Formats: sequence, C-alpha cells, structure tokens
Amino acid sequence: MGSRHNSTGNTYNQSGREAPGAGGAGQTLMDALSDDDNQEHQTGADEVEESYEEHVDESEITDNQAKTISDRRDVLVEILEEDMEIEDSQLIGSYTRGTMTGPLKQDSDADVMIVLDADEHRQWTQQENGPRNALNAIKRRIQNDPRFSDTEVKVDRNVVQVKYHDSTIEIAPAFRYNEVPHADNPRDGISGIFTDASDGYAIPDTHGRQSWQGTNPRKYKQMFEARDEAHNGKVSGLTRTMKKWAENNDTGFRSYHMETMVYNYFEEKARRGEPVPDSYESLTRDFVQTLPRRIDNGGSKEPVYDETVDSGMSRSERRKAAEKAEKANAKLEEAKRLKQQGRTEEAKEKLREVHGEGFN
Repeated sequence: MGSRHNSTGNTYNQSGREAPGAGGAGQTLMDALSDDDNQEHQTGADEVEESYEEHVDESEITDNQAKTISDRRDVLVEILEEDMEIEDSQLIGSYTRGTMTGPLKQDSDADVMIVLDADEHRQWTQQENGPRNALNAIKRRIQNDPRFSDTEVKVDRNVVQVKYHDSTIEIAPAFRYNEVPHADNPRDGISGIFTDASDGYAIPDTHGRQSWQGTNPRKYKQMFEARDEAHNGKVSGLTRTMKKWAENNDTGFRSYHMETMVYNYFEEKARRGEPVPDSYESLTRDFVQTLPRRIDNGGSKEPVYDETVDSGMSRSERRKAAEKAEKANAKLEEAKRLKQQGRTEEAKEKLREVHGEGFN
C-alpha cells in the first residue's frame, strides 16, 4: 500500500492509520493483519487489471500486419490507376481508428476509399445503374490482373472485396459529395437536424435502389480520435476487447456495429456528466451491463449522420445476441465477486470464459 503525508508531518497509509515508525506507537497486530489482507486483495486487483491491459494490447494488429495491408492497398491502387483517373486513395475504417483486431484472418477487413475524378468518370454518377457499374469496373480491373487470378474478388453492396488468405481489402469508389448530382444526405428528413455533407464523399449503395450515398470517414475519425484521446486510448481499447468477445462468442455483430455501440457508450457518459470507470476491468463490466438494452432496443446510430447501423439484424438474431450479452454480464459479476474474496486465479478463469483462452 502506498503512503501519504498529512499536514502534521506524520506518514499515513491509505486507510488513514498511522504507518509503522511514523511517530506513534505503531500498528497493532490486528492492524497489520488487516493491512496484509488489503495488500493481498490489491495485488489480486492489480493482476486482473494487468491481464486486461495485456489482452487489450494483444488484440491490436502488429506493425508487420499493418504494413502488409498498406502494401496491398498500394498494389490495388496501382492496378486501378492504369486506366482510371484517381484523385486520391486512403485507408479508412477500423484500420485508421486503431480498432482493427488481430491476429488477422480472412474476414478481417481493411477499407480503402478511392476518390475518382468526376470529369473523367461522370457516366457513373449519371447512369441509372452507375453505382453498380462503377463497382463492376473496379472488380474487372483487379480480376484481369494475373496476380489475382486465384483470388476471390466480388461486389458486396457498396464495396469490391478482395479476399486474401489472411484478410480482406474492401475498395469503395467515391466522388467528392458536391460533384454527384442528387447524392443522398443520410441526415435528410431528420427533423431539426442539418448536416452539411459538402466536405464528405459519395459512395455507391446497391442495397435496394441504386444510389450514391453521402459519407464522411474523415469527420468520424476526428470525432473518434478526440474521444479516444480524452479517455487515454480506452475507447479503442474497449472496442477491440468487445469485438474479440463478439467474434469468440459468435454473436452476429458486424464489427462496425460493435464499435458504434462502444462509441455511443462513451458519448452518453459525457452527455450525462457521468464518470467513466478508470480500469478496463470495471469499464468492460459497466459497458456489458448496458449491452442487452442496446441490442434489444435496436437503432444503434453512427455519430456523424445518425444512420442506423444494425438494421440488418433480425429479431431472433437480436434475442440470441442479447442472451449472450446477459451471460457475459453474469460471468463478469461473478469474476468481480471472486476477486473481492481474494480468489484471483478463479476470477481470471471466469474472465477467460468471457474473453477466450487468450486472456491470461
């Protein structure tokens, strides 16, 4: 236990009792035993938090994996530049926000947005099937390159997926928002809310009717990073922790859906003036307590345009995911009780049931 000094110059431990040799008669035997118990419990608490911090750190992708993704982006853009006019290309999504989880596997997706020259590719903003045609053009160019003859390349809603053995690159063609006539603004029709989309981009949406849909990954990244910095990296850390939980427990959550729920948890805390737990142990437990409600209520919104991100989940899928969240909540509470009793190893074993065998 640490110690502090009061105004009299005597040294006190954190319980407020006078420490040994600090000018009084010293501790009684009962005091010493009580402090030993507190020290043991504090050590257990430290061990659990250290395990959480290690789990959070290990959930990040490595520098080599990040370089591999960046190199693949460069190759794909180089192929497309051979006969397409590209103004800009940028990695976006979880890769840039520090919420992409490792180790990489085939369904680990990194997003690349390629901004097309509107004058050279005007047909895709004017044709009835322009969004689909733009995606198909990108797909064909990649498939025709001999290096991708054995690689699965397909269109999925608003991106072209290039599936490597250990990850997937998703390419979204885009135009600057103000260069696409009649591009949808996701906030249109929301009473009392107006968001200028002119500093964002328009990407294809082939789900249902074909259209160009406003998006602003730069704005969301700025918002996410500001909140993450305000909480010493715990927004991205908790996001990776919960993404790993969702993967390990087959919850059916999309990666971005989980990230949005974590972001909204922190935003709600700030709006209500409520404190956020300092430790990952308490933070995870506090967030998971709210998770069944977030799932059952539906309507999880992304922060820039207030778009619903969980509309693809059916009622039965929501029920299944909520039940898994409730089970996780019960196990986290049990781990807390075991730790308070000084049964640290049992607490960590219970946490492994939640977070997987990689939690040490």
